[in-house]
Amino acid sequence: MYIPKHFEMTDVRKMIAFIKEHSFGILFSQHEGEPFATHLPFIVKTDDQGDYYLFSHFAKANPHWKSIKDQVLVVFPGPHSYISAGWYEENNTVSTWNYIAVHVYGDLILVDNEQELAKLLEDTIDYFESSFENPWKTDLSNDYNRQLAKGIVGFKIRINRMEGKWKLSQNHPEARRKKVIAELRKTNNADSHRIADFMEQELSRGKQP
Repeated sequence: MYIPKHFEMTDVRKMIAFIKEHSFGILFSQHEGEPFATHLPFIVKTDDQGDYYLFSHFAKANPHWKSIKDQVLVVFPGPHSYISAGWYEENNTVSTWNYIAVHVYGDLILVDNEQELAKLLEDTIDYFESSFENPWKTDLSNDYNRQLAKGIVGFKIRINRMEGKWKLSQNHPEARRKKVIAELRKTNNADSHRIADFMEQELSRGKQP
């Protein structure tokens, strides 16, 4: 990913927190000589050595999993918004797009052990149900669920490298950035409001001693 220095995010903890909040990613690799992508929910965990892993599963009918041999890329897109040059109220400016994204590179390992797959599914359910008032539970060991599990392929990705891009107008003076934030707040777009939130966080971080 092309990342100018202004927009580079190197804080691993922030990138991991971002993945947890925006956990529906896109897995890319080569399949039969062409780029192939699958949209998947991911959970992220660490092992005893402190290495980070992504966990998810394919539908077994999806041919993607059969051809993965080399390193994969998982893209986690976040909020994004159009930024109008008119908001700067100055000449010689251009419109742009602000956004946040994290790219993860790693080696994919298939999970072919029934117990390990059940643990992966249990952790996935618990994670995505945890914010609900009445989290849904199920017995993964019953015959119905074990039969369903035969239709999926679990996997984990050992993370080798992460890239974070926080493109939030950091290359502009503070006064312009504040104008952009104010205009974003006027929209009815949830992504625009989230970008405004992140821009304010960046401004606050820049003022810290």
